[in-house]
Amino acid sequence: MFAGIVATLSCSIAAPAAEICRFTGTTDYSGHVAVTTRVTASAGAIQVDVAGTFDSSTMLWFGVHYLVEEVSNWHDGQLDSVAVNSRYLIGDHIVRQQWDDFQRGTDGLHAYRVQAKTLANFRRRHLGFIQHWDPATFGQPWLDDYPAALPERRVDLDLKGAPLPGQLSSPLAMAFYWVRWLRHGSRDIPVFLAGFKTEPLVDLPIASVGSPAGTLWQASLHYHTLRDSPSSTVSALISPDGHLLRIAFELHTFWGSGQGIITQNGCAGTPVVPHGWPQ
Repeated sequence: MFAGIVATLSCSIAAPAAEICRFTGTTDYSGHVAVTTRVTASAGAIQVDVAGTFDSSTMLWFGVHYLVEEVSNWHDGQLDSVAVNSRYLIGDHIVRQQWDDFQRGTDGLHAYRVQAKTLANFRRRHLGFIQHWDPATFGQPWLDDYPAALPERRVDLDLKGAPLPGQLSSPLAMAFYWVRWLRHGSRDIPVFLAGFKTEPLVDLPIASVGSPAGTLWQASLHYHTLRDSPSSTVSALISPDGHLLRIAFELHTFWGSGQGIITQNGCAGTPVVPHGWPQ
């Protein structure tokens, strides 16, 4: 469910800035969502770190736990890199854990992956990264240790293109940060679904409407696993001072439907205001 939610800038910042925001939400099937966003800026670069968890006690017998973190780096008006750590558990059983890193090259974004289905296999293949295997470590910094994992080069996951779309974004950075700074109107935003083998680049049609509480952005979600009718949608409410107040979504897949709402619980620190992107 949480994954379905998914479903830069030329910046002149004189001093480092940082902002942390926290969100909680509920979904169908007794689902609970918790999200923490950390946005930092220094010397013309911005990093957007979005970490979220989804737990449901009524989906399957032992409950479903889905954890995902997306760390994206932006410089000189473009997405330089995006890293994704996703973990999927049923009860205490680990179904899947993987760490993907995508670095911009001359012909697109180059993919690297670390994954294993068992601890023994993980220790054999990625011993230098073993401290990150335990799901309890989710949310702790891991990118500095990534080279020691000897990640596998995954050409099949590359996003090929030279040049890449000028306003290319990543899903969680778009949903929890960039949408705050869009100019009013409508547009299609190219979004890179990092780690997806099928259709990794999609266009997100998004439009703004007036709201007494601020600006409401609405978008239709189109993907091969989503039904055409009824359509899947997501909306984001932005306060007049540029804070994300609420995300609501409604998903319709070939296996079932669901909806949820995520609301802000508070922000601390200095808001990081981009310059140059998005427009």
